[in-house]
Amino acid sequence: MITSHGITIFQRIQLLLVLFLISLFFARSASAEPLKEYFPVPGLMDLRTTFSDGVHSPEDLVTMARLRGFRVLFFNDHHWIKLSYGIPPFRNLLKYSKEYSSIMTRGPRIYLDEIERLSKMYPDMILVPGSILSPFYYWSGSWLSGDLTVHQYDRRILAFNLSRPGDFGAVPTQESGLSLKHTATRLPGLALFITPWMVGLFLAAKHKGLLRFTGTVLLVLSSLAIIDYNPFRGSLFTPYSGDQGIAPFQAAIDSIHEHGGLAFWNYPEQRSGVRKHGPVNVSTLPYPEVLLESRNYTGFAAIYGDQITATDPGKHWDQVLIEYCRGKREKPVWGISTSDFHEDGRLGLKLGAFPTTFLVREFSKPAILDAVKQGRMYCSRGDGRSWPQLDYFNVLGADGDNAYMGETLTTKGFPLIQFRVSYRGGENIPVTIHLVRGGTLLRTFQGETPLEFEVLDKEAPTGRMTFYRLMDSMKHLTSNPIFVKRQK
Repeated sequence: MITSHGITIFQRIQLLLVLFLISLFFARSASAEPLKEYFPVPGLMDLRTTFSDGVHSPEDLVTMARLRGFRVLFFNDHHWIKLSYGIPPFRNLLKYSKEYSSIMTRGPRIYLDEIERLSKMYPDMILVPGSILSPFYYWSGSWLSGDLTVHQYDRRILAFNLSRPGDFGAVPTQESGLSLKHTATRLPGLALFITPWMVGLFLAAKHKGLLRFTGTVLLVLSSLAIIDYNPFRGSLFTPYSGDQGIAPFQAAIDSIHEHGGLAFWNYPEQRSGVRKHGPVNVSTLPYPEVLLESRNYTGFAAIYGDQITATDPGKHWDQVLIEYCRGKREKPVWGISTSDFHEDGRLGLKLGAFPTTFLVREFSKPAILDAVKQGRMYCSRGDGRSWPQLDYFNVLGADGDNAYMGETLTTKGFPLIQFRVSYRGGENIPVTIHLVRGGTLLRTFQGETPLEFEVLDKEAPTGRMTFYRLMDSMKHLTSNPIFVKRQK
């Protein structure tokens, strides 16, 4: 059928349908909720409980934190607290061990069940399970000479978001249990012991007298050596072969990553790593170099209860970020605040003295973990009630695009850096804020909080990536970087 305008009724219906779909699309687009802005959520990391050497139970910490306005807690009880020293030639069979309560002695399942129970009891809280590890240590000296020393025991790694019992047991440490992961690698070493074992078996079975006795002794010693060698050990590394570099720590980092966790270096410049512990010397020197030597970790403690220089302009952290900007590293690394919290008021520090503030668009566990992975967070140090905070820190491009911490901005014009620093308690505190660009101190700002500035960087490099970050002179506030690619 043809209409008076030469269009069939069928064609008119098709046209009306198309117009309806177009109008429906635009109506939905217009009514769609705009992308939410980020909002800050302060949280606490590196918390010990009665599952290891902490004074407060997990529930005590939850209730204390809620009363102080914190809704995000990362539990990091000790994976193991154990040292073992073996006597040659059978160091793994003839050894003395000293062990204290930890996640592995209490049981990862019990630990995870308790955190899950508290998560259900307090649905307004986000509770993330994890641990603190000492993946490797090695011995020097001897009992007899009085200079027995354990090295690198205090090189600590924080593991966040280990959510299954097997995740804890899978991380390779000196105290790891049986595993088939490294058996194929270790099997060839058994040849050293199997050959004398077979000779001993032959002599004991086919001869008499002295040869049988010799064969029996050889058979027993070889059997003990095979058991001591143990091709099913969970770690490839031994504490009796000296310093083995970054390898044993990298193995732990890789395992945490493989099991869905996040690995952070803790206290890289602690000053308490050299001390006497009973008859044993403990020696862990500051280790900021691990930030450059290791890969695949998510970040490190940029603020904690000791001095740190790795965050200074041009030092270890900036060198890592520069490697990322130059394509030599797959991903950047982020800074967090860690508390080494064991007891409220210990050393004059309250629960909440070392907050990490996350930028999220919704209050949920996935959103918090995504902020940790992507670097949308900053670190502070305060007194548990008040601390320096970033009301905002972002970089604007010439076309109006905006980037926050952990994000990358691509622009053809000069980047505009904006920030505002205040104190959570509202105090007017004198502060000195350093703006770092690409590892170099770009500018220093002084004044009382709230301190607000914007800087148009007309000397920003073109054709390559750089980054901007903030820190105060007291090292009580440290931002994560914002990356910028200024096009030619």
